[in-house]
Amino acid sequence: MRLFTAALPPPAVADHLAAALDGITGVDYWAPRAAWHITIGYYGEEDPGPRVEWVKERLPGLTPARISLGDSGNFRDTLLMTVSTSDSALAGMAAVLKWNDKHPEFVPHLTIGKGKPLNLAYQGPEWTVDEIVLLGAEERHDYTEVARFPLQAR
Repeated sequence: MRLFTAALPPPAVADHLAAALDGITGVDYWAPRAAWHITIGYYGEEDPGPRVEWVKERLPGLTPARISLGDSGNFRDTLLMTVSTSDSALAGMAAVLKWNDKHPEFVPHLTIGKGKPLNLAYQGPEWTVDEIVLLGAEERHDYTEVARFPLQAR
């Protein structure tokens, strides 16, 4: 199972984004809404048990992050929404939960699909990432929640 830690947008945030994307045409593929997430750390194929313990060991000192989704962007043909942060807590989470140097630079984003770049000006509602979710995937966009890790406010 491919494992990764993620922040999941709350339903009201996902509703807001879905409304902004409604009616956009010319996209090759839309990621299912149930798959929307912001990856914090990617771990590859492994057994979930040891990774759960690994994440738990790194939780002390991590604090909730205030974030919002911003304008559309892309990595080649991957369509995404940018992430704005009002503090450094999300980058701190990514630094602590980074497993290897496969992806050396953390670029927070939410993947929405595949296709030609969109030019969507967007500002989503701000929310607090107050938990980290360990997700597993056997197939693309077919995610299983393995564990949830609440974050303590300072």
